[in-house]
Amino acid sequence: MRDRLHVTTVARILTVATIAYAPCSLAADAAPWLLYRDANPFVAASGLPFAPPVAAEGWSVEALVDASNTEVAFERGGERLTYDAEIHAARIAVTRAFGPHWLVRATLAELDIGSGFLDGFLEDYHRMFGFSNGDRGRLVTDGHTIRYDDGNVANTVAFDRRLHALSPLLVDLAFRGDASERAEWMAGATVKVPTSHASALVDDRSTDLSLWLALQSTDAQARWPWGARVGLMQRGNTQLLADRANDQVPFADAMIGYRLTPHWDVAAQLQWHAALYDSRVPLLQDAATLALSSAWHADAGWTFRAGLVEDAIPRHAQDVTFFLALSL
Repeated sequence: MRDRLHVTTVARILTVATIAYAPCSLAADAAPWLLYRDANPFVAASGLPFAPPVAAEGWSVEALVDASNTEVAFERGGERLTYDAEIHAARIAVTRAFGPHWLVRATLAELDIGSGFLDGFLEDYHRMFGFSNGDRGRLVTDGHTIRYDDGNVANTVAFDRRLHALSPLLVDLAFRGDASERAEWMAGATVKVPTSHASALVDDRSTDLSLWLALQSTDAQARWPWGARVGLMQRGNTQLLADRANDQVPFADAMIGYRLTPHWDVAAQLQWHAALYDSRVPLLQDAATLALSSAWHADAGWTFRAGLVEDAIPRHAQDVTFFLALSL
């Protein structure tokens, strides 16, 4: 019954998005930002913003599915963390442009935490590139285990089950203006609204506010589209590792693309954030992710993008994430 409820919820979200798409228009010349942020559940349960919203006029819709797989264990002083799980996400973002300057975006996802199906493939993937931390099955867990202990009962995390749940709702409000004939600046705020009591690893129950500034290219003929952003997240009263939570978290994003043809591009997106927790465990410290992708832009106005995300600072973020995205 619980699974059916969440499937129904996602179906309703997709239905609303489809209706919203009817009058939509996507900026073919927009910087190719990827709807992504650090998928580490100790981060994703917070209000850390996704990449900046993009819309030319009217409505735009983005849908993304991804699978993140990680198996790590740490023991640092009195802290112990075991993380062996695969997280699947089906995410939808609906953006509305009001005139030439204002943008509003709402982002929501359905999450599935379990053992997944990528372990064998990722072992081969890591060995192909000579990476030493790719072996799976070393931790002797059931494949959906996330545990943290520092001797403080209030900070203990003991997650050992499959879970389907809604992610927090993130709402972006942005104002943009021309920086030059080929670029625009954007000033925005992102609010995280709690949606789920399923687990603090899905939603830490805080209400977070982020303020940010972005600069990005808008030239439709640019061979090298680009974008950059800096910001600060003010966290609310989190229920996840509350005694170790940092109140303020700076973050920065950068993106660059290359148009191979009028219809085909490749892009790289680097995202960094400071530590959300006062901890000696790498996975709870500052982190950076690097997304590499390629996209096809159809004459009808939609864009299909596929790629992967790696932890740019090893063992500080999710190990590997694969994704497929559709923009309308």
